[in-house]
Amino acid sequence: MLDISADNEHNSMTRHEANSLASSMDKLEMAFMAHLWNVVLSRYNETSIKLQSSTCDLKLAIDLLESLRSFTSDLRDQFDKFEDLAKEASGTIEFASTAARPRKRTRRCDEAVGTETVVMHGRDKFCVETFLVIVDQLQSASALQNRIDAYIQVRSVFQVVTDFHTLDNDSIRSSAQHMAETYSADLESSVFPDEMVQFVTFAKSRGCSLPSDVAMLTHKEELYDTFPNVSIAVHMFMCLMVSNCSGERSFSRMALIKNKL
Repeated sequence: MLDISADNEHNSMTRHEANSLASSMDKLEMAFMAHLWNVVLSRYNETSIKLQSSTCDLKLAIDLLESLRSFTSDLRDQFDKFEDLAKEASGTIEFASTAARPRKRTRRCDEAVGTETVVMHGRDKFCVETFLVIVDQLQSASALQNRIDAYIQVRSVFQVVTDFHTLDNDSIRSSAQHMAETYSADLESSVFPDEMVQFVTFAKSRGCSLPSDVAMLTHKEELYDTFPNVSIAVHMFMCLMVSNCSGERSFSRMALIKNKL
C-alpha cells in the first residue's frame, strides 16, 4: 500500500486510498481483528471441508460441530493472546480510543441526580463493545445450533446402529423398536429388535465397533438373509447425506431469458 501511495503513475484518488488503507493497517484494532478472523475462519473452513467429504458420517459430523461450538466458546478467554499478537504485528501498544478525548454527555432535566453512566476507553472499550460481541454472535449463531440439533435428532433414531457396541440388550431392543417405528415401511418392528440383539453379540465377537465395520462384515460374510433388517438399517445409515447447503443467491428467469436473447 505504501508503494502504491508513493507511485506517481497512479492517480491521486488511488494514491490517497492506498495511503488511508496503509494508515489503518498500523492500528492495533486492525491487527487484532486480522488475527482473530484468521483463526476463526480457518477453523470454520477446515471443519466445513471435512463435513463435505465423502467419508464423514452422522456421528462424526455431530462431534465436529460440537467441537466447533466449544472452540468458539473458548475464544472469550483469548483476548490477551490476540492483543499480544496484534501489538507485535502492528508495533502499536495502545488502542485508538485510549487517546481520544472523553465525551461529556449532557444531563437531561428529568434525570435523577447521581446517575452516572459508565464510559469505557481503550482496551476495555474494544474488548466489551467489539471482541465479546463477535464471540457472542458466533456462539449464538442459529445456523450452527440448528444444524447440531437436527443432526442429534436424526442420530437418536439411528442410535442402535451408531452406539450398538455400548448398549445393553434392553437398550438395544428399545432403540431398535424406535427406529423400526420411524421407518415402518423399511423395517419389521416385530423382528428387528431381537435380530439386532443377536447381531450385536456376533459383531462384537468379530471386533466391530463402527457402522462401517458392520457394513463390511455383512457384505464379507454375506449375512443379508441372516440379518435382513440389520443390513437394511446399516445401509440406511451409511447412505445418509451429512453435508448440505442452501442457495446463496437467487436467479432471475427473466434475466436468463434476456441473456439468451
